[in-house]
Amino acid sequence: MESGVSENAVSGHIQYIEPGRTACFACVPPLVVASNIDERTLKREGVCAASLPTTMAVVAGFLVQNTLK
Repeated sequence: MESGVSENAVSGHIQYIEPGRTACFACVPPLVVASNIDERTLKREGVCAASLPTTMAVVAGFLVQNTLK
C-alpha cells in the first residue's frame, strides 16, 4: 500500500501495489520522477508546507481500511 497527500493538502490518494500484477512506481512513477526534475530546485507557487490534519487523517483512515480488507 502506498499513500500521499497533495502539497496544498486538499486531496490525497492511496494505491494498492501488487508486484507483477498491478502498476507500481516502476511502471507509473510520480510526475517529478518521470520528468527528471530536481525537487530541490522546483519552484512551488502557492504551496504551504503545512498540511491539514483532517486530510491526513482521512487518507490514513482509507489506507488502514484498505490494508485490513
